[in-house]
Amino acid sequence: MNETVEHLMTSRNAQERVCHWVEDVKEDVSVASTEISVKRRLESESEEFVETDSEFDSVSECGAKRRRLGVPLKNEKLDLSCEWRGCQFNVRSMDAFAKHVANHVTELEIKVTDDGEVYVCLWSGCTYESNVDVDIMRHVNFHAFHTKIKCLGANVRKRIKLPKCRRDTDWKNILDSLPPHECHWEDCNGKCFNNYTLFLYHILIHIQNNPRGNNVDGGVNCLWRDCKAVLTSVYKLREHMRVHTKEKLIACPDCGSMFANNTKFNEHCKRQIPLEAQGFQCTHCNKFYPTENILREHMRSHVFRYKCSICDMSCDSPSGLAKHKLYRHTETRGFPCSLCTHAAKSQQDLDSHMTIHSSGSTYVCNIEGCSYLCKNAYTLDRHVEKAHKQQIRWYCCHDCPMKYRKSYRLTKHLMDTHSYQWLKGHKRFQYVLEDDGCYRLQTVRYEDIDDELNTDKDPLATGNVNTPVTLDQEVAHCDNNNGEPQKSMPTIPSILISIDEVDEHGNVIHSKLIETQETTELPPSAEPPIILTA
Repeated sequence: MNETVEHLMTSRNAQERVCHWVEDVKEDVSVASTEISVKRRLESESEEFVETDSEFDSVSECGAKRRRLGVPLKNEKLDLSCEWRGCQFNVRSMDAFAKHVANHVTELEIKVTDDGEVYVCLWSGCTYESNVDVDIMRHVNFHAFHTKIKCLGANVRKRIKLPKCRRDTDWKNILDSLPPHECHWEDCNGKCFNNYTLFLYHILIHIQNNPRGNNVDGGVNCLWRDCKAVLTSVYKLREHMRVHTKEKLIACPDCGSMFANNTKFNEHCKRQIPLEAQGFQCTHCNKFYPTENILREHMRSHVFRYKCSICDMSCDSPSGLAKHKLYRHTETRGFPCSLCTHAAKSQQDLDSHMTIHSSGSTYVCNIEGCSYLCKNAYTLDRHVEKAHKQQIRWYCCHDCPMKYRKSYRLTKHLMDTHSYQWLKGHKRFQYVLEDDGCYRLQTVRYEDIDDELNTDKDPLATGNVNTPVTLDQEVAHCDNNNGEPQKSMPTIPSILISIDEVDEHGNVIHSKLIETQETTELPPSAEPPIILTA
């Protein structure tokens, strides 16, 4: 009897607390009314388009094709349906929808465990739990914003007839742990928000306090903490601020994945085309892709053309080079944790660290009878791979039959047995998944590293891709003046293999061309492989 009374008192206290939360939210909404008016004024001044597709839907009188016009964000028709358990609320106004979802905080399910009270989100398909009141409020309110950008994704997909996503729809409302919505604008003193929509409205207040125009004299400064960016206009500043706020513009209505721009969303949908219908193949890794643009974007990942000015490391993108310099050549940790003494080098690392302070588990194994919980998708994938699919990752030597379950053991084997060494500037080997399901050493890299400032040249368009580099050879690059290589290295000639499929009469009905390279590697041993399970 005493246990029952204690449970009821605890639940009553928890319910009283969530009622106070809602009162705080209502105060924030009333304060944000002026910010909402600013948002609407900015939207009327800047034509922000939800759709930027490359197709054409009309032809001018002179015969030239005209690009399809996008739909301004303010003209998008939203069909916002609340997915809270037992709720049938539907509205077209985002402001009204955000207020409605905030009121559901009082209806959170409360579980009393040995560790205390745990709040459970009742949104359809969501499994989020937390014993931190601020975290659960932030999570529930984010469902409103997520619903909005899913509606935008449904509108865009319908207009330009994108393929339907084939991913599991059971995950469409699963949200990662959210970092605090803190404003680090100058003189804002780190003001925090529990509602992401109101947080974005607040940021617009800072943006609108700048002169208008497409080319402002002296530029428009970003006053976010530790940011030195200078933009040409307030509209460019608004786009830049998404780097700090982590705002996503559109989401897939089927799987819930969020994207920073429409191009990435379009590619996401086009990648769902069945494999047999994808007719563009990479000649380096033999993977298939649905469109030529996606294939070209993939091919750039095989070309390492951005060289570090401090060491001999080369990267495949400017962002990769910036990340390399941040982690290898700087000691500054400008992102301190507000709950402990830890400091991170980037916001992404800080967000990952913050999961340590949250007792809630975002990801739950959906296999029947399994109660496994974790905080990130990668850990859940590895759990399903090991526990339910009985799959083991094998790291295999490409020179001998040795196999290992851990990559670091293969690294030690390659260095001790075969005397392999890292390329200059690198701190580890790269292993790639091959067709037989084993991970093997990546032995070929395409380098094009004349200098670090050579960022506007596209080696895929110009064909200026240097000879592949193997691990036991130094990187060679050409001098722009005379075209002669500065360091000599043996070339690996390419071979074109043509495979023709003929009918019973000898007529060629299908032809396939494969590009490969000569190799001096020995063929696989006829003896059974040696398997080390340690």
